Amino acid sequence: MRMLLVQPPQGTRFGLSRILTGEPLGLECVGGAVRSRGYDAEVVDLRLDSWDALDRAVDDAPSAVGISCAFTTDVYPSLEVARFLKERWPALPVVVGGHHASLVPDDFLHAGSGVDAVAIGEGEWTGVGIMDALRDRQPLETVPGVLTPANKGKDNGFKPRPFTRELDELPLPDRSLTARYRPRYHHGLVPRSASVETSRGCPFDCNFCSVWVFYERRAGRRSPLSIVRELKQLEEDHVFFTDDIAFLNHDSYRELGERIEAEGLRKTYACETRSDLVVRYRDLFARWSRAGLRSIFLGIERIDDAGLDAVRKRTKGGSNTNVQAIHILREEGITPMTTFITDPQWGEEDFDRLEEFIDRLRLPNASFSILTPLPGTELYNARRAELITDDYAYYDILHTVLPTRLPVERFYERIARLYGNTLRDTRPSWAMVRRAVKLALEGNFWCMRRVYGAVKDVRTPAAYLAPPVRIRAPKRRASGAFVPARAS
Repeated sequence: MRMLLVQPPQGTRFGLSRILTGEPLGLECVGGAVRSRGYDAEVVDLRLDSWDALDRAVDDAPSAVGISCAFTTDVYPSLEVARFLKERWPALPVVVGGHHASLVPDDFLHAGSGVDAVAIGEGEWTGVGIMDALRDRQPLETVPGVLTPANKGKDNGFKPRPFTRELDELPLPDRSLTARYRPRYHHGLVPRSASVETSRGCPFDCNFCSVWVFYERRAGRRSPLSIVRELKQLEEDHVFFTDDIAFLNHDSYRELGERIEAEGLRKTYACETRSDLVVRYRDLFARWSRAGLRSIFLGIERIDDAGLDAVRKRTKGGSNTNVQAIHILREEGITPMTTFITDPQWGEEDFDRLEEFIDRLRLPNASFSILTPLPGTELYNARRAELITDDYAYYDILHTVLPTRLPVERFYERIARLYGNTLRDTRPSWAMVRRAVKLALEGNFWCMRRVYGAVKDVRTPAAYLAPPVRIRAPKRRASGAFVPARAS
């Protein structure tokens, strides 16, 4: 019995999804769990592969298909994948999982979707349960964590699956499933990058975020010993810790840093965390700088206390803490990759203040999103009546789905100007030429072209006004062959 796992094509041409193309860690985790119980698994990553590859993967029909839908912009591509597969194998069980699917299952459980079930919550043991049920000829709705039309609705029999608090209990992700794609996974201009999870979940409750909703404000973590064992297995020299908040537990990260140094693991690392953790645990970052931590995505979000309160960031010490954290990371030799949330209701003076803040602190690698009420978040429930579109293609946090105070053309001009002023590593320079030559000699010039193309888009006001990308699965001819697909 074989489970086919599919990462859908990217549903947006904008933002970090093009600048950071990480391995589909969730699918590797499900594949590792399924294989640990004696079943087979296969991964097709349609961000990097073709519809023809997916078609070949079902020449021999799998027992089930799992599709990852983590982001709102992945909904339409996921549905295209499901319909494509159902066209060839109408009886093939198709299950969608991931953050968005778990929080908004109705996007998939409707007539004509091609989706039979949604895996709610973590997927490892649910994937195993699905294969067990199919082996035993039991309905999918008997599996804890699986929602179908048959058990959907109040008191219809859906059984939630508890979250895993001790992540060492889970099988390791099976990276052999993505072996053919691994040279193409990258984090910015760092090709051949791996992703590793050291913890899962978040205890904070920012109103724009769905992570804490998904995990119900809980967080589980792995032991440092388990993490180091996984790091030693990696061929890649660069690792991105995918934790929703890294450095959440001081003692765990202290031990992890010590073990990395003791093992002599010569890798570089990046992660995402909060400013107040950097300030509170300053002693950790000197050690982690020695261990290879080179950059941190630092969630600043807003530059003043009123702005932080508006998104319920709960940063201890308020906006002053953000400034302290930036200085601490720099003093320890770690690059702060600051992230900010702009607001559709901003006027010229608000953008001016943000630009002044960035110039004053000399932040060369800042990134900016637009406040977006994503489905499944508190913000969505609170502001749903204000939305100007329900087209998920615009929910990439770089298009406004709320009314703007400025004319929309001017609003996007100011967003583009922010990127033009801050992404200084991508400005023409001798350093850029040297990096391009190095990447070309290593056979990785594609990485620079991809990243610079994405950066060019976010710096171009007209690009924000262009129609969003539309992923279309190819149509099958009567002969069985199909017309090549394209993104419109």
